[in-house]
Amino acid sequence: MEPPDEEYPFTLTTGRRYESYNTHTQTRHYAAGVKIKQTEETVDIHPEDAKSLGIVDGEVVQVRSRRGDLQVKAKITEQVVPGLVFMSFHWSETPTNVLTLNEYDPISGTAEYKACAVAIERLS
Repeated sequence: MEPPDEEYPFTLTTGRRYESYNTHTQTRHYAAGVKIKQTEETVDIHPEDAKSLGIVDGEVVQVRSRRGDLQVKAKITEQVVPGLVFMSFHWSETPTNVLTLNEYDPISGTAEYKACAVAIERLS
């Protein structure tokens, strides 16, 4: 894992959202009866962190790592702790993995997509 620092003060962790499957190949367009609760990607950020950055719920922000950046709406939630932000990899329109590490486990070959240091900035 890449620890946060002054330039990249947040830890981004990635994972799945409840009703989605990978990049929506089986749930976004073809699965009748699946109710998608979240219709676009967000960066989930704790209220204390959002307040310190002047970010409001639904505002489009820039999330930046040492490898890339993207723009995404902020979702203010207590489902993450201060200093930690969350995004999934389900939305091709928001390619979260451009932010993550380019490292692989030497034995399994599994990519390290789960955590990295990021900065979050308001666009306006």
